[in-house]
Amino acid sequence: MAFPLPASNQKWRDCLRKTEPRRVKIRTVSILVALTLVSAAIGEHQEEPTEDKQHEREELGVNAYTAPSIERIFAQLDQLRPLPFDQLKRELPQSIVAGREHKGLVFGGLIADGFLIVEAERKNLVENFGRVLMEQARALGVGDRVMRHSASVTELGRRGAWQQVRQELIATQTDVEQAMIELRDEKMAHLISLGGWLRGLEISAGAVETEFSPPRAKLLAQPDLADYFGAELKTLPPTVAHLPLFEKIRASIKKLQPILGKSPEALTRADIGLIRTEANGLNEAIRRGE
Repeated sequence: MAFPLPASNQKWRDCLRKTEPRRVKIRTVSILVALTLVSAAIGEHQEEPTEDKQHEREELGVNAYTAPSIERIFAQLDQLRPLPFDQLKRELPQSIVAGREHKGLVFGGLIADGFLIVEAERKNLVENFGRVLMEQARALGVGDRVMRHSASVTELGRRGAWQQVRQELIATQTDVEQAMIELRDEKMAHLISLGGWLRGLEISAGAVETEFSPPRAKLLAQPDLADYFGAELKTLPPTVAHLPLFEKIRASIKKLQPILGKSPEALTRADIGLIRTEANGLNEAIRRGE
């Protein structure tokens, strides 16, 4: 397992200082990073983290910047309703990829697919999602954490209890985050976040492109996470960083940074189309393992 390096945390702080003047309120796509299951759950019945736990989370790079609450995801996706589900959906992964880092990317993207299913309220797809979620969780070594939640998501989804499904996803997020903290696996937490962000970026851009308007386009203006993940990818071990898949991801994020960094009012339909195309290409490459 990978222990966090002080240099990585310093790099994160430097990145925050660098982007602070142009930080915008993190909206749909940036918040979709939370799909990746690496933030603390919130709610009146949930326990606040102790000072020691919070310190441990920050040491691992698990914090409010890289991992906003899932609850905010649904609130932001609600702004894009009705989602063109048939245009945004894709087949769930049918096999387990090789390589732990690659598994993390796939898992993050799968959670984003789950949010799409919940937002579109597709009862007929919930059972299959729960099954695939368990398969991928076992592959990551967190099957015990996810098992109970997966069963609840399936049952609640069949009944159409979508608000309760949302709460189960929040609880799932908390448990998987805790597993990452116990493993002290900072890089894995960030790769899961990256996989969720890329799929969320594709979903959000697709929804905006289908029904374009300047207010909807503003939801995609979020340079902070593009800059952050671009910097984070540079810290991967050379044996991982130079794999074709990760070189492709790094190149595409670099291409997207100036677009995502535009003023929210300046984003055009063409910009949204390019964002969706790039994100789709990366998600397909992750799915195929290229």
